[in-house]
Amino acid sequence: MANIRVLEAFSGIGAQAKAIANFQKAKQKFFEIVATIDWDARSIITYAQIHHNVLLEVEKILEENQLSSPEKINSFLKNFELSLDSKRPSKIISKDLSFKKILVASIIKSKNLGSITNLNLEEINSLSPDFVTYSFPCQGLSIANMGRANGIFDKNSTSSLIWNVYSLIKGLKNKPKYLLMENVPNLISKKFISQYKKWKETLENEGYKTFTATLNGLNFGSIQKRNRVFAISFLKEIKTPFESDIEFEKYILNLGQDISTDFDKRKQIFQSIFNFDSNNSENAGFLINATPSRIRMIEQAEKINESKNFIIRTLTTKQDRNPNTGIIKFENNLADKLNYRFISNREAFKLMGFENSDFEKLEPLISKNILTKESLYRQARKFYYSNNSRSTNKFNL
Repeated sequence: MANIRVLEAFSGIGAQAKAIANFQKAKQKFFEIVATIDWDARSIITYAQIHHNVLLEVEKILEENQLSSPEKINSFLKNFELSLDSKRPSKIISKDLSFKKILVASIIKSKNLGSITNLNLEEINSLSPDFVTYSFPCQGLSIANMGRANGIFDKNSTSSLIWNVYSLIKGLKNKPKYLLMENVPNLISKKFISQYKKWKETLENEGYKTFTATLNGLNFGSIQKRNRVFAISFLKEIKTPFESDIEFEKYILNLGQDISTDFDKRKQIFQSIFNFDSNNSENAGFLINATPSRIRMIEQAEKINESKNFIIRTLTTKQDRNPNTGIIKFENNLADKLNYRFISNREAFKLMGFENSDFEKLEPLISKNILTKESLYRQARKFYYSNNSRSTNKFNL
């Protein structure tokens, strides 16, 4: 059987790559990631380090691609629109040479095609992807932005980038057999359901049938109470084991039965993720400043170390606000710090399905400040349900 050729749009740090790796650990190779699409420079670096250990071969990659000089590195980067905060384009050329070398090597190693707004369709056609994944930005849909959230038709919102996915699909000579979308539940709320139906109609006109379900991470090996909307699209001629959204949701929930988290499983996962040791120097870096606003925040925040059911709130991109994922008791004698801390970057990654070994690969980049605390929270937030990959073969892809 030929490999399924995967194109990861909005690839971030590799949610799909991680899920595929989990699925293929004890099996023959089933998927092949032929390219990624993302413009967040630090996410590209994280992806390449976690999945390819890029730091071990930066100089080798640059030499093989005749990119050893600063001039050639700058010339290469000018072909890409990249961002340092995932919100606006950045002048990457002004970054120091060490950062740029790692970024260039990461782009090459992860087969990154850059921003979805500026793709080379001829190049993508040559890759012949069978499966396109697109976890597009939720800014225009999120409840946290409800005052400004206008959905996928708002050109001022990054959620409108979903239409670049349409341009990609429409521009492919051989249509991918499968599409997979993930986003916040608000996408199918009363406010935005008409927009989502329009998206499904657009896919239908391109030859796809789409099935949609809202899934909770608790049913798929996570301890987060994290609801997400998933939509899978098939070319119409492909036979599927379900014929409606209701059947699709039941089918997926049935597949997840063996990894759903009961009390004992949640407790085990909880204890493997969180470290409540007040002598841990890494955790000390996440102490909360002693200010009036933060004192009010901790009064309202959920105390993770006091959890009785081992269920955690959804991970947020910013912890220094309320609501957040929760806070942890951390006794200390520092006058300018409270006796609480935020969850650490390591805990955030593990909460989203990564392993210690994944995070340890990032430590050299963290120590050099190439990866910042803020960027790591943002990256972890995009990662979803890597543990539910083990039933992929039951779709008969």
